[in-house]
Amino acid sequence: MKLKILFFFLFISFSTFAQANQSSTTDESLEIPDLIGFFNTYATLSEREDEISTLNSQFYRQRLKDLRFSILNSKISIDSMPDSLYISCADYCYPTESQRITSRFGIRGSRFHYGIDVGVRYGDTIRAPFSGTVRLATYQRGGYGHYIVITHDNGLESLMAHFSRRLVKEGDQVVAGQPIGLGGSTGRSTGPHLHLEFRLFGNAFNPEKLIDFNSRNIYLSDVENHYLMTKADTYSHRPQLEEMKRAAYHRVRSGETLSHIAKRYGTTVSRLCALNRIKQTSILQIGQRIRYR
Repeated sequence: MKLKILFFFLFISFSTFAQANQSSTTDESLEIPDLIGFFNTYATLSEREDEISTLNSQFYRQRLKDLRFSILNSKISIDSMPDSLYISCADYCYPTESQRITSRFGIRGSRFHYGIDVGVRYGDTIRAPFSGTVRLATYQRGGYGHYIVITHDNGLESLMAHFSRRLVKEGDQVVAGQPIGLGGSTGRSTGPHLHLEFRLFGNAFNPEKLIDFNSRNIYLSDVENHYLMTKADTYSHRPQLEEMKRAAYHRVRSGETLSHIAKRYGTTVSRLCALNRIKQTSILQIGQRIRYR
């Protein structure tokens, strides 16, 4: 009986030892591959350190580009803009073959014309004035027609409109001189022309401040290949904008004359004629808008 009990305890002890040893072996077999994988990964990362550094640089450059793109497309007031700013024009290209200006920047009737119109022919190639990214390439019925907005690498933004056909799409990277569209007369237009706007921080300025349309060259500053934007000169049209904001209109009704309208708003016929570029003998049409302030 004692011998059976002894064998029983020896069997239990041996089984426990075997299980413990098996458990230890199993744990080691799980740990070792993990360690090997860790060191392999570490070695791989070390070998690819330059590549990873490059990728990181590309990532941050893209984030900065995205941030800059966002800032440039965020309109700020003219008052908040710097008094002066140099803008690189090293990669400039005149956008069309035509130099014929058909409508200039400024007040046009009862609205403000934020660009200039250059007469072109149907199908004329229109090119990007500077390198950049196409922010918009779409169609506006009754307005710009087929138009393209490019956020340029130099900080400017251009809007070109009335294309018969667009050759680029939103998100495209373009270089100065690259064809982006064909001349046309889509949208609110009476004939083929290129409507051209330039903006800085969302504020349009007269393209003739930047480009000499007779020579097709940029008005460069004392700094090589740079245009000097000065708030006082580049945005000298601010009084016109303020005047437009104060403007008020009367819609002509049946039987009304300039005298009636002048008396109603406490002004003079001469003032009405000056504001509306009409004569005292002009015949008013029912529904016509007459500016009185």
